[in-house]
Amino acid sequence: MKALFRSLLVLPFAIAALQSNPALAIPIVQQVSQTQAQGLAGNGATVTVWLGNGTNIDFTRTGETIQRAWLDDAHAITLDFDAALDGRGNASILHLKRVTGIHFPNLPETRSTLLTVVTRSPYGKKTYLFDVHYGSGTPKYATLAVVPDAQPLTGGVALADRTANWNDVERGLQRAIAQRLIPAQSPINQRVQIFLANVRNGMPMQQAATQAKVSLAVVSKLAQMGTNAVSRPGLLMLTK
Repeated sequence: MKALFRSLLVLPFAIAALQSNPALAIPIVQQVSQTQAQGLAGNGATVTVWLGNGTNIDFTRTGETIQRAWLDDAHAITLDFDAALDGRGNASILHLKRVTGIHFPNLPETRSTLLTVVTRSPYGKKTYLFDVHYGSGTPKYATLAVVPDAQPLTGGVALADRTANWNDVERGLQRAIAQRLIPAQSPINQRVQIFLANVRNGMPMQQAATQAKVSLAVVSKLAQMGTNAVSRPGLLMLTK
């Protein structure tokens, strides 16, 4: 009872502290899908850079490396990378930083600008477009993470309200390992991990499963587990 009383006593102060510092409630990482960042869906991608705080654009989740980057108006922004853009550095993170006092003759200075990023993966090149804005006040995030689009499991599991995707497979694999239905060091775990990596990099589901040497039946059962559907453990105990 005393512990409960202390908790109730502290709670208003915690809420007040959160309200007085709204930055504590804001995630440091925001996400944008590959399709949106390529300008193929939605309103495209927007990235904001605040004074005194750099902003990262992170491609590590896509498995792509940065090949080129162009900033149309560079009077207020500088670019840096986590590795050299020489084809061997495998750069995957781009850092934007606000600067002042830089002026280019005959080039207009605008309130926002376009950042174009060209990436490469084993499946080809992609071009991403970011509308860069200059922020003021407290930063709302530090990193904009580009994340893969969730592919539907074509020919796989049809759920009640949608089609399963690789996110469900990943959750199902984690659940199967936690329940010891699939040993963490088993070949099937390693093959499913390869399958997931292939799909994240844009490989079609069927091709990814074939290359990883994992059956779509196993993938489908893992997807069911990932959505809390009823699964029979015996169908998951595969090691070949």
